[in-house]
Amino acid sequence: MKEVSEIDLCFSLRVRHLLHLHVATGVQRYFLQFRQCFINDQQAMVEKGRMLIEYVTMNTIAIRKILKKYDKIHSSENGKLFKSKMWAEHIEILQSPWLIELGAFYLNLDVLDGDELNEVSGRFSCDLSVTPPTMTLMLPDSLKMEYDLTCAVCLESVFNPYALSCGHLFCKSCACAAAFVFIFQGPKSAAPDAKCPICREAGVYAKAVHMLELDLLLKTRCTNHWKKRYNAERAGIRKQNMQGFD
Repeated sequence: MKEVSEIDLCFSLRVRHLLHLHVATGVQRYFLQFRQCFINDQQAMVEKGRMLIEYVTMNTIAIRKILKKYDKIHSSENGKLFKSKMWAEHIEILQSPWLIELGAFYLNLDVLDGDELNEVSGRFSCDLSVTPPTMTLMLPDSLKMEYDLTCAVCLESVFNPYALSCGHLFCKSCACAAAFVFIFQGPKSAAPDAKCPICREAGVYAKAVHMLELDLLLKTRCTNHWKKRYNAERAGIRKQNMQGFD
């Protein structure tokens, strides 16, 4: 459990750092754009992302083979039980919201050319026209992961999405409503005992992940829907502000 936790933490921190550069705002974004005149940061980001995908692939296959071999040698079900425990502890790396963010990052770059980019981005696909809208990740050994991009509260494609530490995705406004906090306060301001609307696990809001790359992907590919949801959220914030003054 300690080793798997370290793998998950290492992956999360490295993806967060990588994507922070891509979605930088304000002065930092201006600095990065100026720096790109001299250094190809985007190419470096693609390379780092490729290494992270290899990291996921290598560790996922290794862990699965170890658990399978353990059960075969000891004629037990302990390997399967350990895998279930990883899911329960939210350290199963293929269920990490940062993997969804990394996939959205590559799909946001799919307008670029380059064999290296195509090699990695080809593992990810996204179909937002089906029900439910889905992101798919293909890994070696015919391993296929599908991620449902539906908010379980409003039953629409997630808008301004947040992933709670239990792994479930919600629109920011829906997560805030479920936690009884204002939208402008954000999910992280929820009470420590606030529960996930799906699994009812408590304490999952404090480490919620703001899915900026996924939001950018939805904004780009579902422009009209995204604008409609944006206007609705802004109206909700203004209404809540007025209620706060009252």
